[in-house]
Amino acid sequence: MELLITGATGLTGNFFIERLTQNYPDLSANCLVRPTSDYSYLKNLNPNLQYLTGDSSTKETWQAILSKHYPKTIIHIASIRHIPIILESLETAKKTPRLIVVGTTGVYSQFNQYSAIYREIESQLAGYPGSHCLVRPTMIYGSHRDKNLHKLIKFCHRYGFFPVFGSGNNLVQPIHADDIAKTLLYAWQNPNIQGAYDISGESIVNFRELLALVEKLIDKPARPLFLPLNFGILSATILEKILKKRSPIRKEQILRLQEDKAYPHDAAKRDLQFSPRSLEVGLKEEVELMRSQGII
Repeated sequence: MELLITGATGLTGNFFIERLTQNYPDLSANCLVRPTSDYSYLKNLNPNLQYLTGDSSTKETWQAILSKHYPKTIIHIASIRHIPIILESLETAKKTPRLIVVGTTGVYSQFNQYSAIYREIESQLAGYPGSHCLVRPTMIYGSHRDKNLHKLIKFCHRYGFFPVFGSGNNLVQPIHADDIAKTLLYAWQNPNIQGAYDISGESIVNFRELLALVEKLIDKPARPLFLPLNFGILSATILEKILKKRSPIRKEQILRLQEDKAYPHDAAKRDLQFSPRSLEVGLKEEVELMRSQGII
């Protein structure tokens, strides 16, 4: 087993498989997928892909895989929260494949309850005896499957406004999922690359400017509706208690929206040939995709 990929059925994973297939049409890679995952798109895209059924968050899955296979590289696109289990399983199996991991710039959050777990996981990854490369993307967008800008565009298109908790002056630097996929492919192609890299979009905007850009692209109003921050936190807390995972907004999202989430990507440009698209270009592509699919 040369290559094992987790999270292939997700947003970034789909883009990665597309790029991998374009560059290596005959490559046979293995994808770890959940029993409930729909991977028909991947099957149609690349008939050479093989599938292992399991859950990357469980020790049992990794024990089963590592007892039969020795992957040269694991590209972990699924949640970074699974890394401790993966590291423990690799240590038990006495195997040290190269790890390429998608993390998050959430590690920099000023809210310790959200960032502490990511700092601890990164610390464990840094102690891994094998080769590893970590990329930390900012807010991810790129298709109807993203949980961020897609929802914003759809809401604005339908209602003509978007609730903004606080001033709306916080900075964001969204990154297109395909730009993450390109970076992962380059990291895989260059095994000498190690360490951690922040990867962010080319454009830095505040939330007001983001809504103005959406308004321009959908050619409909996308006015900010300013609401008190405390009201938003209270509402999100109540919805999470009632709806749990089905809640349309989480307390963490509202709190983190008050932070500036703009991060330089100079090191990635230098070492990974990272060259992300502008937000206007990326959002235009997403809006066109949503129109072609009849979503808006």
